[in-house]
Amino acid sequence: MTDAHPRFTISQDSLRERSRNIAYGLLLSLGLALMVYWGNLHFPQSFNYALLVSVVLFVVFANLINYVRHRRYLRLARDHWLEVRPDRVGFHSAGNVTELDLADVAALNVYRRRGRPYLIQIKRKDNRGIRLEGYGDMEGLCGALKRLIPSAHVNDRGGPPG
Repeated sequence: MTDAHPRFTISQDSLRERSRNIAYGLLLSLGLALMVYWGNLHFPQSFNYALLVSVVLFVVFANLINYVRHRRYLRLARDHWLEVRPDRVGFHSAGNVTELDLADVAALNVYRRRGRPYLIQIKRKDNRGIRLEGYGDMEGLCGALKRLIPSAHVNDRGGPPG
């Protein structure tokens, strides 16, 4: 790889934010289970035992699935990087390389929060989409893609011209 091809990786801030969101989900789920338990103690006709068991089982399974998916994401994100070349974008992850030919791009949508890109959506000509988020230099990634895709296909409201 040369310096002519920029390389983008998932940022540590993004990984921390995802971990924090998993913890918030666990706390909210625990709060829901406790509310149903409290309701079961005080209003057993309305909050019956079947409701309590089903809510607790749902909370346990949903959080377990979320945690397993999160751990898998963290493992894959550690070895993931993206390389923008003049004619294609290479997605490198755990030794596998997937490439997107830029001629297949129908649209590039940039979503901004407080003027900074937080999500880049690539829509392909076959109507499938690729979502890019959490990279360390989202502004640089946005600029690199905007330079290679015809401006008629770029939708970036509020962003600098690229």
